[in-house]
Amino acid sequence: MYYYPRRHPPRLATLLDYFAPAPRQRISFDAMRSCPSGDGGAVLVLPGILRGDRQTALFRDHLRMLGYTAHGWELGLNLGPRKVTLEALSRRVRDLAAAHGPVRIVGFSMGGLLARWIAQTRPAAVRQVISVVSPFGAPIDSAWLPLRPFLSAWSDVDIWGLAVVVGQTPRVPWAAIYSSRDGVVAWQACLDPAAPERCFEVPVRHRWAPREAAVFRQVAACLAAPDCVPPTR
Repeated sequence: MYYYPRRHPPRLATLLDYFAPAPRQRISFDAMRSCPSGDGGAVLVLPGILRGDRQTALFRDHLRMLGYTAHGWELGLNLGPRKVTLEALSRRVRDLAAAHGPVRIVGFSMGGLLARWIAQTRPAAVRQVISVVSPFGAPIDSAWLPLRPFLSAWSDVDIWGLAVVVGQTPRVPWAAIYSSRDGVVAWQACLDPAAPERCFEVPVRHRWAPREAAVFRQVAACLAAPDCVPPTR
């Protein structure tokens, strides 16, 4: 595990992220043309903090069009790593794996942290894990909004222990997508400098990542690679 010293993104980046208009190149049929086809396997897509399955609906629809069996997490709003959430997510992954075999998991922001946690705790049920703009390198100290005053919201779990777990190298094939334009979390915390071949930069704004065509194409490329690392072109 590593920690990046910057504790938040630059304020200008945060303002630009907050006021950024919707992406010009949204996920669409045209965005799929260069994507490798899916193999019918199950993909679980996890939303960001304070967001639910509606955030990832478009993303999942297009994964289905590629040929995957895409699923939402079906747990309502993502309120972070509460005990009830972790337990429900564990059951969700267990049930999907029982029905479809090991599951690929794609998580956005906080969803990516939860995806890495489940990959560590249920590796036999997870085929791949892909985090998108998720600060696993410093999950507590990298956001624009200081999180330490709010840690009591997750008092029923060992939040520091969870931070260590998500920062460890996953026990399954993995990839991390980050953006140097990120204004919500420090982008350096969203990658692992010890594994640059697994970290892919897509220059998008944090809040629009689930709708960006470029993010979708990169995720699709990683999903299609057995080891989660697409071949270089």
